[in-house]
Amino acid sequence: MDARGLILHVEDDRSLQNLVRIALEQLGGYTVLTAGSGAQALALAAGATPRLLLLDLDLPDMSGLETLRALRALPGFAKVPAVFLTAACGPQVEAELWAAGVVELLRKPFRPRQLVQAVARTLGDA
Repeated sequence: MDARGLILHVEDDRSLQNLVRIALEQLGGYTVLTAGSGAQALALAAGATPRLLLLDLDLPDMSGLETLRALRALPGFAKVPAVFLTAACGPQVEAELWAAGVVELLRKPFRPRQLVQAVARTLGDA
């Protein structure tokens, strides 16, 4: 694993999975573990505790917020920072995300460097 650590990325769109992986690994020096659904994220989380959770709001089996809550219930995950990378959402959803302890909300579409900078800032690697 790279020195900067592991990021668990939960996104069902394969092209975005690839874009995020390339940006974070090549530009940021992070290792990215990708899940295509909330259930897959929970299964992957059983084997590793990441430094950061990067989630989409709209997932096929449960929402990103439900996924975050389920991950936060796992041992060692309560304080893992969470960033959401999502298309536009309304003020009520944003309020729910902030109340759930999300530290950053990035809008799609995004620029790869913007994502890497946000992750580095969140983790104190900037």
